[in-house]
Amino acid sequence: MVRVAILILILVFDVSAWAADVCIVNSYPIPPAREVESRVRELLKEHHYNIVNSNCNVKVLIGTPAVVKELNGNDNCKRVYTFVLFPERLGLQNRENFYGVRVFPLPERTYRRFLKSLCLKKKKVAVPISYEMLSIARIYLKNPYFVPIPFKNSPVETFRELLKYKYVYVFPDPKLLKLVNLVTLVNFCHDNGLLVFSGLTDLSRFNLDYVDKLDFEKLAEDIVFLVENSPKEKILPCPCRER
Repeated sequence: MVRVAILILILVFDVSAWAADVCIVNSYPIPPAREVESRVRELLKEHHYNIVNSNCNVKVLIGTPAVVKELNGNDNCKRVYTFVLFPERLGLQNRENFYGVRVFPLPERTYRRFLKSLCLKKKKVAVPISYEMLSIARIYLKNPYFVPIPFKNSPVETFRELLKYKYVYVFPDPKLLKLVNLVTLVNFCHDNGLLVFSGLTDLSRFNLDYVDKLDFEKLAEDIVFLVENSPKEKILPCPCRER
C-alpha cells in the first residue's frame, strides 16, 4: 500500500516528468506575434510543458511561412498555428493534426458586431476587392449581404458603385491596404456618409467607423488549449475584445 501511495504522489506532483515537449516556431518578427509567443511560452510553462527546439510532440506555428514549411511534414507531430490570415486557402481545415486560431475574424461575425455596436439595421455591404483577391474573398464573403465590387488598380474605380450602399467592409486585400488606397477609401466613405468597418485590428488608427479589437491574451490561451486538446472545430474563432 505504501508503494502504491508513493506512485500516486509521483504521478500527481511530478507532472513535468510526463509533460509533452513543445516546439515554438515564429516566422513573424512583429510586435503582436512576439507578444503572443511570449505569453504562450509563459502559459505552457505554467502548464508544465517542456519548450524545446526539436524532437517535440507538438509544434506551435506562428505565421503562414512557418505553417507552409510544415505542410509536407511526414511525422505525426501535432501542429497548432495562428497568424494565418486564410487557413482555408491552405486547406488546413482538412489536414490531420493541424489546429489553429484565427487572427482575422470571419466577415459575418465582424458585421454582426458592427451592427450591434452602432445600433444599426442590416443592409447590403459593399466590399471593394482587387481582381487578384476576388477568388479568396468569395470563400469568406458567403453572407448574401456582402457584395464584392472588384477593381483593377485602385479602389477609386469602385467609388461610383459604392454610392449605392450605406456600409463598406475592408477585406484584408494587400492592394486595398496600401496606405494611399486605404486613406482615399476611408475619406471617400466619410465624405459621402458611408460607414466603413473591418475586422483588422491594425486599422484602428485609420478612423474607420468600427474595427474589431483582437484579444491577444485570449489568443494565447486558445493556442495552449489546442496544445492540450483536439476539438472537432479545427479552426477556433478569432478572439475579439467585447465592447
